[in-house]
Amino acid sequence: MTIIAPPPAPTNWIEVLEQQAHLRPNQLAFTESSTASTSPLGCEPGQLLDKSISYSALSQRVKALAVELQRHSQFGDRVLMVMPAGIDYVIGFFACIYANVIAVTAYPPNSKKRDWARLSTIVRDCDPSIVLYHTSQQESVASWLSNNNDCAALPVAVDSLQLSEAKHWQQPSIDGNDIAYFQYSSGSTGNPKGVMLSHLNLLSNTRMMSAHYGIDGQDRLVNWLPLYHDMGLVGGVLMPLLVGAKTWILPSATVAQQPFKLLKLISDIKATATAGPNFIFDLAVSKISADEKKQLDLSSLKTFVNGAEPINAKTLVQFSQYFAEAGLAAESLKPSYGMAEACLMVTATSAQASFKVLSVDKNKLSLGKAVAAEGNDGLADMACSGELKPEVTVKIVHQGSRALLPDGYVGEIMIKGDCVSQGYWQKPELNQTVFNHVVDGQNGFMTTGDLGFIDNNQLYVSGRCKEMFIVNGRNHYPQDIESTLSAFSEHLYPHGGAVFEVPTDEFHSELILVQELTRKGFSLPNHQQIIEQVTALIAQVHELKLAAVILIKPMTLPKTSSGKIQRIGCRDAYLQGQLKTVASWHRPATDKTPDQQMPPIYKNDSQSISQWILHWVAQRLNMPTAKLSPQQQLAQMGLDSIDAMSLTHELSQQLDLSLNVDLSWSYPSIQSLSDHLAAIPATTTSTTTNATTSNKGQRPATPPMEGTI
Repeated sequence: MTIIAPPPAPTNWIEVLEQQAHLRPNQLAFTESSTASTSPLGCEPGQLLDKSISYSALSQRVKALAVELQRHSQFGDRVLMVMPAGIDYVIGFFACIYANVIAVTAYPPNSKKRDWARLSTIVRDCDPSIVLYHTSQQESVASWLSNNNDCAALPVAVDSLQLSEAKHWQQPSIDGNDIAYFQYSSGSTGNPKGVMLSHLNLLSNTRMMSAHYGIDGQDRLVNWLPLYHDMGLVGGVLMPLLVGAKTWILPSATVAQQPFKLLKLISDIKATATAGPNFIFDLAVSKISADEKKQLDLSSLKTFVNGAEPINAKTLVQFSQYFAEAGLAAESLKPSYGMAEACLMVTATSAQASFKVLSVDKNKLSLGKAVAAEGNDGLADMACSGELKPEVTVKIVHQGSRALLPDGYVGEIMIKGDCVSQGYWQKPELNQTVFNHVVDGQNGFMTTGDLGFIDNNQLYVSGRCKEMFIVNGRNHYPQDIESTLSAFSEHLYPHGGAVFEVPTDEFHSELILVQELTRKGFSLPNHQQIIEQVTALIAQVHELKLAAVILIKPMTLPKTSSGKIQRIGCRDAYLQGQLKTVASWHRPATDKTPDQQMPPIYKNDSQSISQWILHWVAQRLNMPTAKLSPQQQLAQMGLDSIDAMSLTHELSQQLDLSLNVDLSWSYPSIQSLSDHLAAIPATTTSTTTNATTSNKGQRPATPPMEGTI
């Protein structure tokens, strides 16, 4: 009996594609469609969609284009890809690999206002010798190039090649450490940076993904993510190609507008795997009707990766429950964590595992410790971002000292592995800051800039170092606040808010919210009530005081190509006055507010107590008393937890009473608090040693300092 040895493991991506072209020459590799199929179940996949290519045909087209690229480039040159997502994008990418030049993934310069500036930034950084485009985009590409003095690259059309040129291709010598492509960072927290990813980086990460998600040559994947983004390219093109799977490509805009198209295609072709950021799960639940859901059969889906942005535990639960009757298995949802600097995946929910949600004490979490919550109060539901995998070492360290933290403590996430990038292109100083750090005696660790903790070999991501802010000694994450608003009102666009800090001086900063309106919200004649509701909600839920609320036009919030909110970019636009503002509110500065004479306050007199509290709140919030009512709840006025404790303290001094610090939460309105205080017997005196007693029951001539606790 003759034993056939398996083919050797590829050491570069030319070997990967050539091996697949040899083993499965006629199998469809990629199928491209402009819309999801509406054909009945049971039809052949090739009949459902518009354009397909087999593995052998892909290899031939790649070689033909590689010959043209080799004529105009040399080893190590950069080729900027400004093409729409589709089969031609895959051909262009692999042609760069076959020509031994570095692919720089990007997108067409369709919008002068949105695309040109960022593409020009990439050009200045990577200095490409060739711009690879599709003839359907020829006019916009030519216009962009003619207006870009920084780009002297030769334009080459990916779809104008002669297939006969393939026979002239000669395989270059490739080392596994050679750079395959630059993945420019999304720019969600700063200027774009070119992540240098080698052949071995990408092989290591895609092997890790296929193994832990259980993806092989029998799988059918649907990829709707942008191919210039790491999740769309590495997860949706390279990983399925590595194992010889079949992949269907859908336009990102189609799915973002109609998520039903994604699930309908999965249902029609019996797809087994797909992926997307957290927002697409929310969008599917909100936009897919009960009647549309009846058309779906999602029982074939075994892997639906949730990644690329903070994962919301509530989102996972709602999506799982809503589509359960369509055959969706709960264990198909795979929340994961990763980044371009690691090619894509760092941790993952494995093939047979279900997603996990951990309920922790919210207050202790804000102080840096994840402790299981007891009861129903003060809960923070954290979605697990997957298991730690042996291919990538993950450590949690103290942000300042980089000392290793034990499980359950929140710190910066540090990673090390074969998939971790060599660094950023031409950024030596930044590379020293980010890469090759020593953790627990081991070198080679990368700083991710993300915060999280480990529990039972599972990673939980709590936020970004750059975006986290500390208020009253507690950590707050912008995505938590933004999530509070996502389903608050039909006038506010879901996932359309950005919260960030703006410094006011060397030691202080203030909290700003920029929120996108829906079209219905945009048409409102007056937006004041929305602003008041938003500030009240944030104060109630998060005990935070906003300094400004900016309502902007629909679809104008700065976001990255993958749908991440660009909080830093939004902050910059706010500071530069570049937001498309519809309505705004700014809390008046303390030094611009005229002093208000405080009224007298008497024990057992609800009216005088109510008026005194009303004036105190007006001073605290720097607003006229006429805008406040005794019937309003204190939290709705925008007071935070420190304000509430300060109020209770000063009331205890004014009335010479011993009061609990959380009294204002038990009696939330000015009137209810006043009535309660007036009903306290006069014999119940304060035990505070420094209480003002010279004019008991009446406000002293000199007001106590604000902020005293």
